[in-house]
Amino acid sequence: MEDRQKLEKMVAELNQLQQQGEAIAKQLEQLNMSLADIRSATDALKGIEGKVGEEVLLPIGAGCFIDAEIKSDDVILGVGADVAIKKSAQETIETLTKETKDVESLIKSLTEQLTKINEVIAKQRPEAERLMQQAEMQQQQMQQ
Repeated sequence: MEDRQKLEKMVAELNQLQQQGEAIAKQLEQLNMSLADIRSATDALKGIEGKVGEEVLLPIGAGCFIDAEIKSDDVILGVGADVAIKKSAQETIETLTKETKDVESLIKSLTEQLTKINEVIAKQRPEAERLMQQAEMQQQQMQQ
């Protein structure tokens, strides 16, 4: 019976680790999407640097563009909670560059956590499987 309790405890721990891993994987997916969005905005701003007064093709999504004139290098930057501030394109690029570094650092940290979780799961799984086989054999012996 002691092995059965140990097995139940291991299974519970493995399930919890699996759930944590799945939550981290979801966070990583969202962070990677945010990172792509930040990089896209940075590239767009770099692409219009020095083009005040010029016409450009402005992407509106789904491969569609409209003609637009750049009237200033000011950017309206959302800072959260439905609040936006006006910054120059260069200041915005600097802000986005810092955000890129922050998100990349967070991605690295979460990836390391996920790797550790997966290593623990891989290490504990064979023992759990061994205990499960023992429990099944004991149950078969009791039925005979």
